[in-house]
Amino acid sequence: MKTIIIDDEPHCRNVIERILAKHCPEIKVVDTATNGVEGLKAILKHQPDVVFLDIEMPKMNGFQMLDALGDEDMTFTLIFTTAYDKFAVQAFKYSAFDYLLKPIDDDELVAAIQKLKKKNTPSQQIQQLRQNLHSKGEFNRLTISHTKGITFIELADIITLEADGNYTKIYVVGGEMVLASKTLGYFDELLAEHPSFFRTHKQFIINLGWIKEYLSGDYNEILLKNGLTVKLARTRREAFMELFRRF
Repeated sequence: MKTIIIDDEPHCRNVIERILAKHCPEIKVVDTATNGVEGLKAILKHQPDVVFLDIEMPKMNGFQMLDALGDEDMTFTLIFTTAYDKFAVQAFKYSAFDYLLKPIDDDELVAAIQKLKKKNTPSQQIQQLRQNLHSKGEFNRLTISHTKGITFIELADIITLEADGNYTKIYVVGGEMVLASKTLGYFDELLAEHPSFFRTHKQFIINLGWIKEYLSGDYNEILLKNGLTVKLARTRREAFMELFRRF
């Protein structure tokens, strides 16, 4: 597989090259670039499989470079390298992008490579990331990776999330179910600070706005407006009732 590293910091480019040479010999670095202008030329010349891309660079930043590429040229998998803060990390997760935080760690880079699939990066996904990076932590949309590609889901349309082994079933308005290739624990961490979502049980996360009825007593279950019933763990009951009264 061919890769290009686009980053204005020589140390970061060298670190990525060193890690790839040591741990991922199947990934060949065919070119490097120090800004978006050079990166654009390198991509059009080499047609890489993978691009490591910094966002903040002189002359042309990462997003400007991506905007300059046509959809037909976006035939590579994108891995961002960034020194952004925690809101940016959340933005990457909500947009379903792989990213590496600087200083780049060997194990994290190798893990990102191991997850790679031969796929392109939809321009709509990039636009979603751009919006998320400017949202100051107020996200209203999830980008879901699954076996068939990418799906964009409004958070308000999510009714419940259900654990299914290493996958998660996401039930949305209209009766649709999207099978995401992430665990429920991943979404629990991602949605932890969002006021509308609550983990009721090791098996479920619910959108509080879709609750129809709380069945107390022996049932200890929650009936949702779409007819689904989810379990409420007794250890979560007090926290749930406090949130439910305020919602």
